[in-house]
Amino acid sequence: MEDKIGGQDCHDLVKELNGKIANLTARLEFTESKLKDTEEFYSERLNNLNDVLFSVDPEGVFTYINPAIENITGYTIEEVLGTHFTKHVHPDDINGLLEDIEKTVAGEHKPYMFRIVKKDGNISYVHTTSRPIIKDGEFKGINGLMVDIARLKQVEVRLKEERDRAQNYLDIVGVIILAIDTEGNIKLINKKGCEIFEKEESQLISSNWFDIALPEKIREKAKRDYKKFILGEIEFKPYFEVTIQTKDGERIFAWHNRCMNDEDGNMMGVLSSGDDITERKKAEQALVFAKLISENANRTKKQFLSNISHELRTPLNLIIGYSDLLYEDYIGTTTKEQKKYLEVVKKSGNRLLLLLNSMIELSAIEEGKMELDLKEFSIPVIIKDIKNSTLPMAKKKNIDLQFFIDENIKTIKADKNKFKTVLYNLINNAIKFTNEYGNIKVDVTKEGQMLNVSVKDDGIGIKKENIDKLFQPFSQIDSSLSRKFEGAGLGLSIVKEFVEMHGGKVHVDTEINNGSNFSFTIPLSNENTETH
Repeated sequence: MEDKIGGQDCHDLVKELNGKIANLTARLEFTESKLKDTEEFYSERLNNLNDVLFSVDPEGVFTYINPAIENITGYTIEEVLGTHFTKHVHPDDINGLLEDIEKTVAGEHKPYMFRIVKKDGNISYVHTTSRPIIKDGEFKGINGLMVDIARLKQVEVRLKEERDRAQNYLDIVGVIILAIDTEGNIKLINKKGCEIFEKEESQLISSNWFDIALPEKIREKAKRDYKKFILGEIEFKPYFEVTIQTKDGERIFAWHNRCMNDEDGNMMGVLSSGDDITERKKAEQALVFAKLISENANRTKKQFLSNISHELRTPLNLIIGYSDLLYEDYIGTTTKEQKKYLEVVKKSGNRLLLLLNSMIELSAIEEGKMELDLKEFSIPVIIKDIKNSTLPMAKKKNIDLQFFIDENIKTIKADKNKFKTVLYNLINNAIKFTNEYGNIKVDVTKEGQMLNVSVKDDGIGIKKENIDKLFQPFSQIDSSLSRKFEGAGLGLSIVKEFVEMHGGKVHVDTEINNGSNFSFTIPLSNENTETH
């Protein structure tokens, strides 16, 4: 009985053990399957990584590397395993890389970048991070991750090229280019700015602009104002002028400014360009001073001319009047010799009176007191008067003076006296500068609603470069004391003023030693012309 029971127990025990063994075997198989799946999972991902995982032994020989090495270097896993890592590093980068590896072995986490030589001989850039393998306190090698940064390096190179190009643009300009942050510290300054302060860029970057550039007397106020601007308490000024302290002393600069904001619109500082306007300011001050002198001179001149009109014109008229009386024998008979002297007195007196009247007229024009007396009058009648007064002067030099009038021209509405003055001055000028036995032709024609009058001579002519001087008051082409031709240089300036008062223009066509053609055009009807 006992044997039977004992046998049953053994049988059950064996059965139970077999069950446990089967269970353990199943669990072991499951675990092995999971491990295999896990191994395949990670192996698949390691093999599909774009970055290179590697291990090297203490001697620097590759013991593990994933397939990504072929994408980066062109070498297969088999070609890399068992080789020394320096075989694939650019020779110029080996020493630096070895120094970085020493720091890694010593426990310092040191990422490093170096160049590699690919299988095809081309150069590429990689970035590596690694850690030492330590087992039982013994160094067993290095594990690391290598990333291909060739594209990043290309972008970096392009960015550097763009930055260098932009810097060249900044350095080429002749003004200061400056960027300061919200504290007023310099973040960017170009070559011109460095030259102004005679300092290197490295000395100026991060320095406070206000402390470096502004004179002490305005420095603190400028700092306070800038702070208020940054806080939005005062308005931004896109342009202002301020004195700065340079290597050459205090200079005035004109500043054009722009705010710099980040992506969220927050204030980052100010970008400015500064141009040295010291000399311009001095010139402006000189012009103001010259203007004051000129205005004072004009006042003096006007007062002088006013006095002349009263103090000289009356005695001149008396001299001319009494000379006429003596010449005409109204108070007794004068001899031939006396008449000759009286004629010189009369001629000189008339010349002085003409000059005086011209000066007074010019002064009135400049003061804006000259007015037009517009009336309709006959052109043929006026031309006849001018002809009668100028023919005797022409005959003295045997000059052939001819007048031609368009038969369709009858009347004009203008200031008759000023019209006569213009034409008389032009003809008188032509006679003066035409040699004996020369020719002068006066043409009066109609061009649309404009009257055109030209006075053409075959006299000495004028150089092109002297034409602009003709219509300037008191200007003479020959200004020497011994000049051949007399005159104060007022006739043509009065011609120009009178013609332009009528809304017309004066034209000159001349050639040296080949004569001149002075002409002017004025409206036939001056209905819209304002008096001056």
